[in-house]
Amino acid sequence: MKKFLYVSILFALPIFLSLIITELLLRQIPNDYSYKKNYLDAHSNEIELLYLGSSHVYYGLNPEYSKFNSFNASHISQSINFDFAILEKYKNKWSNLRCVIIPIDYFSMYSTLEGGIEKWRVKNYSIYYEINNSSRFSTNFEVLNGPFKTNFGRLKSHFYKNSTDITCNKLGWGKNYNSKDPQDLIQTGKAASKRHTIENNDNLCFDNNIKTINSIIKFAKNNKVKLIFFTSPAYKTYSENLEQKQLNNTINAISQKANKNLNIFYYNLLNDETFTAEDFYDADHLNEKGAMKLTLKIDSLIIKN
Repeated sequence: MKKFLYVSILFALPIFLSLIITELLLRQIPNDYSYKKNYLDAHSNEIELLYLGSSHVYYGLNPEYSKFNSFNASHISQSINFDFAILEKYKNKWSNLRCVIIPIDYFSMYSTLEGGIEKWRVKNYSIYYEINNSSRFSTNFEVLNGPFKTNFGRLKSHFYKNSTDITCNKLGWGKNYNSKDPQDLIQTGKAASKRHTIENNDNLCFDNNIKTINSIIKFAKNNKVKLIFFTSPAYKTYSENLEQKQLNNTINAISQKANKNLNIFYYNLLNDETFTAEDFYDADHLNEKGAMKLTLKIDSLIIKN
C-alpha cells in the first residue's frame, strides 16, 4: 500500500507542478480585467464619470469623447451584481465621482454572469479584481477555466509574440468592433434577441437584481452621486424580435426606480432613431462611430440634468 502511494505521488507531482507553473504564467498575461483594476487602483480618485455594464457599454461608450474625466469599467457579460461589486471595492476612493452610468438592457434583470453561458468569466473578478462573488472553487484558477489548448495558445502568443489579452483603449473602451468589419444585421439581430430571451422568466433572478439595483441607488445617495440608467440603442432587427413581457417588465421596473428618486434618471434609447445601420457593428452592439455618438448623447443628458 505504501509503495502504491509513493508511486502515485511520484506520478502526480510533475502534473501538479506543471499546473502550478501554467497557472502562474497565465496570470502574467495582461488582460482587460487586470488593466482596469490597476487603472482604478491608481486613478479612481480622479474619475468624475464612471461607465459600468456589459458589452453594450464596453463597445458603446468611449471616454475619449466625453467632456468629463471618464473611465469605462464595463466588461463583456458583466452583470449588475459585478457593477455594484466594483463600486463597493473603491467606495472610499471615489472622491471626485459625479455620475455613474449603468445599462439596463433586455437581458439585464433576468440574468447574472454566474448563471450564463459565459460564467467562466467570473474567475477574472476573483483573480484580478479580488472580488469573490462565487462559491465555486474553479473561479480561483485560470487553468480550470478554458481548454488546455486555448490556454497554451495564449501562453505561446504572449511569451513568443509579446501579445496580450487587452482589447480596450487606455480609458477602457473596447476597440474590436470596427465599422470596417460589420456583421450581418439581420442574422445577428435574430440570433441575439433569441439568445437574450428568457423562456421561463426567473423571478428569483429578477428579484435579486432589483435588490442589487436598490443597493446601487443607496450607494449613489450616500455619496451624492447622480445615477443614470439607460437601455442601449439597438438595430431594428434586434428590437423587433424581443419578447414584450420581458422587455416591459424590465423597463417598468427601472422607470419606477427613477421616478421615486431625485438623483436617479432613466433613458430608453432602444429605438433611438438617431442611430442608423452605419453605427452598428452587429444588431445590438455599436461600432466606433456609434460609440462616439452614444458617448456624446450621454454627456448631453448629464449636462441637461
